[in-house]
Amino acid sequence: MRTIAVLIYDLTIEYHVSVVDGITDYFKDKPDVSLCIVPVNAAHASGSNYGYQYWTLLELVKTKSFDGVIVVTNSFCEYMTMKSLEEELEPLAMKPMVSISVPLDYQACRYTYISSEKPYKQIVEHLVKKHDRKRIAFFSAELNGSLEAEERLLSYKAALKANKLEFDENLVFPGDFTPRTTGDYLQKHFPTKESLTFDALICSNDYMAAGAVDAFRKLNIKVPEDVTIIGFDDCDIAKGCIPSLSTINQNVPGSSYAAAELLYKAINGQDASHAVKIDCISVYRQSCGCVPMAVHSHSFFDNEGKFHDVETKTANLNLFGNPLNDLLSIHSLLDMTETIADVNEYFVSLIENLKSSFIPYCAFCLYDTEFNLGPEDTFTLPDKAHLMMFYNEQNNIEKNFFKEGGIPFNPKESLVPPVVGELGHGNFDIVPIFIRNLNYGYIIFQMPTEKYTLYSIYMKILSNAFVHSYEYTRNLSENQKLEALTEALSKESRTDELTGVFNRRGFMEYGQRMLDLSIATGAKGSVFFFDMDGLKKINDTWGHKTGDAAIQTLAEVLKEAFHKSDIVGRLSGDEFAVIAPGFDKKNGQILRTRIEQLCKDFSQDRKLPLDISTSFGIATYSADKTKLNQLLVMADKELYKEKKVKHGR
Repeated sequence: MRTIAVLIYDLTIEYHVSVVDGITDYFKDKPDVSLCIVPVNAAHASGSNYGYQYWTLLELVKTKSFDGVIVVTNSFCEYMTMKSLEEELEPLAMKPMVSISVPLDYQACRYTYISSEKPYKQIVEHLVKKHDRKRIAFFSAELNGSLEAEERLLSYKAALKANKLEFDENLVFPGDFTPRTTGDYLQKHFPTKESLTFDALICSNDYMAAGAVDAFRKLNIKVPEDVTIIGFDDCDIAKGCIPSLSTINQNVPGSSYAAAELLYKAINGQDASHAVKIDCISVYRQSCGCVPMAVHSHSFFDNEGKFHDVETKTANLNLFGNPLNDLLSIHSLLDMTETIADVNEYFVSLIENLKSSFIPYCAFCLYDTEFNLGPEDTFTLPDKAHLMMFYNEQNNIEKNFFKEGGIPFNPKESLVPPVVGELGHGNFDIVPIFIRNLNYGYIIFQMPTEKYTLYSIYMKILSNAFVHSYEYTRNLSENQKLEALTEALSKESRTDELTGVFNRRGFMEYGQRMLDLSIATGAKGSVFFFDMDGLKKINDTWGHKTGDAAIQTLAEVLKEAFHKSDIVGRLSGDEFAVIAPGFDKKNGQILRTRIEQLCKDFSQDRKLPLDISTSFGIATYSADKTKLNQLLVMADKELYKEKKVKHGR
């Protein structure tokens, strides 16, 4: 089995997804290939919050686990210089490597490229002869500093020369491939129709062209009547823009398909070209005036004047097929982030979500110790890691190895422990497990469909939820959990003798400790204040022995109603309190119904002469509400309101 890495900046940009489409299309019928999409962002990218953590995945690709690498080089050009990128990737130069769109300066590195010279000549000729445009401006991406930006500017100059138009440097505007920079520049320098110094504008990509359309709309400058606009890429924004954009289709999937073919041949020792040129196609739509505005479709004319009647299709952004199911799956994941569960509870939810999203393979791998990394730090892959959780649908495996400390392995030797086997054929994604500056390891999962962006979002949510559960469980273990601590302490001083739960002293001491721990991990939760209904009447009617039994029963009800890791305490005769990390106040009515039923069931089981009941109030804690005594006062006020309603009845 060959394992191939695709290094790409991220999977949130349409162009990047199109690139991956072409690569996966080539390898779909290659049963001897495991394809790993590795979004690495950029090295030392301090401007992207904690996105630099993704760059740690590059160390995995350097290992012998990977047989070859495809680098989507142009995806990094906006964020890194070519020199710094080549320095970072140099250790990979010993492996078979193919670069997409931009050549890398390694002797054995193959590449595919797209030449914009021919389509630009066609575009300028079209503007001159078809639309009588002679003052053709160009919005460059020179601020980006990439080779693609430079090549498109040179092609524009060559196109002017080929069509016998003089180059005017005043008609070249600085941009960076983004629509906002384009729009801001145009609104500042050409605020009116009369201020225009050009009648056509060629932009370095479709996003810039869309930014120009938006700017001219705000300035009441009509497209294409007052100025025609041309883009580059033919991405979805070109088809969805109003007017739809005339542009250049650079056949992105074809370029990446060719790159995949080059690499596969190189890995298998077959003859392969050093470079492959991909032809582009000129596409004429509404923004140059070729397609009438009344035609609301993706239709276009090609350079030979042939009309392509393409029906408008709604972009399919479904994650797993049915849109409603997609939303429910994401909603279920977000629920996981609202509750701090221990690792065992997390694993149960994880498996349920993997199955509901049809992910057939997933492995959580943690390094022997977490790494505290800043943007400028260098990450060195350790030689010790542990497989903590593993799911393989094909082999019917669902394993949580946390209790035994995980299955040890060397990530420099293999991506997962050899005992669980190779990845197998398919498309996999690797994402880091991190939160803020702490890096714990990585997740490998198989993507059953081509919805790479949504799967990346999906796994990021799972990763964040895992870190919270992992830290919560580890902190509980380091403190031998709160139950173990209470047993080690004096029962007389911190445990209520009648009920076995915390007394006031123990509850206040360890409750505050739990609040501090929960808030430190970024969690929210609730503090409850309970008061038994009618204890005095019980004592007066059936005696204090029955009253004590009722108090004991309520304590058992509360322990049953809440998680084992929640804290329950008896503050005074008939008053109890509970701290429940992760509990959302909006679920209070559901809890109230459950407690009412438990009171009835437990009273009957213990053969009490009545069914006990209780009232309670809830206070929510957060980073700005951390003092337990204050939270209890707030919950007591809510309790008073409920008592008042009951007395009114």
